[in-house]
Amino acid sequence: MTNLQFEPLSLEKADDYLELYRSCPRQSSYYSFGSLWAWRKVFGLSWAFARGMCWIRSRDDTLWSPVGPWGDADWRSIMPEIFPGPAKLHYAPDGLARVLTDLLRDRITAREVRSQWEYLHSVKELIALKGNRFSNKRGHIRQFTKNFDYEYRPLGPDDRKVVVNAQRQWLAERNESDALLRETEAVKEMMAQWRHIPGLMGGILEVKGAPAAYTIAEVIAEDTVMIHFEKALSAYGGAYQAINRMFLQNSASSFATVNREEDLGDEGMRVAKMSYHPVGFLKKYTLSWFPD
Repeated sequence: MTNLQFEPLSLEKADDYLELYRSCPRQSSYYSFGSLWAWRKVFGLSWAFARGMCWIRSRDDTLWSPVGPWGDADWRSIMPEIFPGPAKLHYAPDGLARVLTDLLRDRITAREVRSQWEYLHSVKELIALKGNRFSNKRGHIRQFTKNFDYEYRPLGPDDRKVVVNAQRQWLAERNESDALLRETEAVKEMMAQWRHIPGLMGGILEVKGAPAAYTIAEVIAEDTVMIHFEKALSAYGGAYQAINRMFLQNSASSFATVNREEDLGDEGMRVAKMSYHPVGFLKKYTLSWFPD
């Protein structure tokens, strides 16, 4: 139960939101403006601005965690005011979970959700790919560069049709599912408003003028870039590993960290993400609030 007044996400309030997002001590990929905008229709997202925070809700009335300067907020008055009854806050970054559990020990609990952990990697490591632990990655990249006459170039707003067509080809290679269809809609939404989403960037690998792989990314902090979508067509062996490295090498080498998002509890995805040897995680929690 909450007394917040929610409204649909809008580009007009993007700057207001981004100011709050940038003031967060930890920038989670879930809460980047690009993520929210791309998935807003799929999840029915709405937001409310109150008490110096942005509060987000999905269609099923799931409350997300607040976005803003957590460390400066008066949580002892904010939480009872906004949530007079019990409530759950989902997808809480570890920094926020620590702040709230430290301040409201007897009224809030935190449950760690492993499937939502975000994988943090060293950009330098994923460009260099040194040592035995990355030998398979180097081998796949050699396979790609040896077998294909390719070109890497940065991605931009004028590539909307190219990316959407590549995504459709990628989808056609798989068993169609609701999850993959939703992801394709999110790709289309992001490409459609590229010019209005600050910090978007990306790269594309083309073989004889046709797309082989692409990456859409977003700058979420001064030293961090996150990967929204990374796709490669099956005809181009090694293209996944190649686009991963070439995007960072050619377009994102100035960043220290790359956030490769969560694994959603999918074991295959977890193995793939761990194979890139993360240097850390942004952990997330479900918070349960119990007012006096």
